[in-house]
Amino acid sequence: MKMQIVILKLVVFVSLPFFVYMCSENPIKTDLNHSSLEIDTLTIHSMNAFNYSVAPNLGTNERLYLGSKNGLDIDLSLIEIEDVSSWNFFYDTSLVIDSLHFLLYSDDSLLDYNEVPNLYFSPDSQFNENNSTYLDFENFSNSNWYNLGSPLIKIKHTDDTSGVFQYTELLWSIDTLLQALSDTVDSNLVRTFAIQFSDNNSSFLELFSEEATTGETDPKINMYYRTTTDSLDSTLSRTIFSNGDLSIIIPNSIPIDSNSIELSNGMGLRSILDIPIEENFILSGSLIRSANLIIPYDTTFSNTDYNVILDPIQSDSLVLDDAMVYEEDPYIAMGFPYRVSADSQNGDCILSVKDIIQNINLGNVRNLGFKIISNEKNDPFASIRFYVDETWSNSRLEIIYVKN
Repeated sequence: MKMQIVILKLVVFVSLPFFVYMCSENPIKTDLNHSSLEIDTLTIHSMNAFNYSVAPNLGTNERLYLGSKNGLDIDLSLIEIEDVSSWNFFYDTSLVIDSLHFLLYSDDSLLDYNEVPNLYFSPDSQFNENNSTYLDFENFSNSNWYNLGSPLIKIKHTDDTSGVFQYTELLWSIDTLLQALSDTVDSNLVRTFAIQFSDNNSSFLELFSEEATTGETDPKINMYYRTTTDSLDSTLSRTIFSNGDLSIIIPNSIPIDSNSIELSNGMGLRSILDIPIEENFILSGSLIRSANLIIPYDTTFSNTDYNVILDPIQSDSLVLDDAMVYEEDPYIAMGFPYRVSADSQNGDCILSVKDIIQNINLGNVRNLGFKIISNEKNDPFASIRFYVDETWSNSRLEIIYVKN
């Protein structure tokens, strides 16, 4: 047996150089100087852009707001609490509900009682977090809502020796709503809360929405209860989180320079950009190496790191009324994989549009223009202004491509 192993090792030792030689890389020696492929560049300056307005919706924003700022008014924020299973505790004879607390959170460590809103409740008011806008609340009144008054303010610090500020807690006792919240007769019960400032309050307030964290500072109700089966009457708690919240933002009319386009979530300003790609770039079959849309922005008006989204339009262009505020965006965009985004930096917003330009050039996609919108995570009170007048700026589409 040992002799067989020795022979096997000898065979491997002798054969190894042969296999190494056979598997080594042999570079292809070919003269490519005769190739007809060339790298060329194309820059398109002729662009046409215009603004249009859509009623703003802040359903995905990480904050709830109240007050006025930068030409925008927010008189109302709405929070919906659901979790039907928790409200069934009211009918469980083995449980006794002692108290209910409604909680909102702020990162303002100096918040005082002159800057806090009143809390209201209605079992009948409904809103859609993703679709509702100020157009749905033009005649809103809280006169028939339960008024729960103003909150207690608690400043939360870390428990360690540093005592670092964490958040400010706004707490309302809502024990009086227990039966209304637990109603099983009302099939349309939606458990909607609203916050509004009292009259003549000129404060501006930011609170955390359900989008901000994984639960710690979400809008919520804390339920405190006891079990009647336990001789010690242990006090327990249950957290009922918001399942939707929305600030109703009302934009004021602000004139826009005809040579510029402006994007703003709070104002509901969006833009359409038309680029005559086919008129300038008709080399069918060319391979696009890179394609960058470069749009300078007004650095005196806009901050850096404003995230801009460019999305090719899928349906035919429409004739829009620039004086109209549309309830829904009239343009349907293609989305992934052609939707791209970039932060504004150093006076330019540079968007890579290689994939869509390649497919337009190959005839796979029709060039119906591009929708430019503000990323939904941008501050709704901030905006960005682009100048697309060629005589003023240097807006351009730069293409590097390989041609025969």
